[in-house]
Amino acid sequence: MKERNKVTVAIGSIQELQSLGCRPEMAHGLPDDMPFLIFPLKPREANCLSENVENLNFGFGHIELVDRVLMTMRLQLEMTQLYWVAEMTDPNLWAAIDMWRKYERLPIGLAVDKGDRWGAMFLEIDFRNMKLKDEIYRAAPRREATAQDWHEIAGLVTGFIQQQASTDIEHLPLQHVFASALLTDHYAEVAKEEIVIRRPAFVRRADGLGILVVT
Repeated sequence: MKERNKVTVAIGSIQELQSLGCRPEMAHGLPDDMPFLIFPLKPREANCLSENVENLNFGFGHIELVDRVLMTMRLQLEMTQLYWVAEMTDPNLWAAIDMWRKYERLPIGLAVDKGDRWGAMFLEIDFRNMKLKDEIYRAAPRREATAQDWHEIAGLVTGFIQQQASTDIEHLPLQHVFASALLTDHYAEVAKEEIVIRRPAFVRRADGLGILVVT
């Protein structure tokens, strides 16, 4: 039987400074094992980013599924928003957050696929007063990584995130929203291909009246 509903999913990642092809100037004072939050962009997506960014915002949030909670991280640059969706109890994610807190800096790399090579743009978020209300979920039992869980995340970033996104900068409406599934070592064994089959995810409605099925 022919498989249907195959989609290409943007894969975000956390990479140590020492693994990057070159050391960006903004990394001055950071250790070699400093985690960078990476977002992949196609050239046409990168063209949606403003060359002169005067307004930006970074924040955390969450998505409640029936059986677990996912973390969201979102970066808004002018009228373009970038989302990472991650497993809330992922130990690799929390290790990175602890490093960002320690150095009070969150380095981000925007990787642009240029076919035969990758280009990169780097920026840094001041992490000193970053609020993370959902840290209560950190102590929850660590969830074992499964292919089904990974496919649920993939389903969310290929439609649901874009549909429910709202601006974090009051006077700037969103024009573009791009979302990625955050792949860390936690999911390395079950997420072996960028092409995945979307499967239903059951998201709790904000009004508490039921659930929303995302396919």
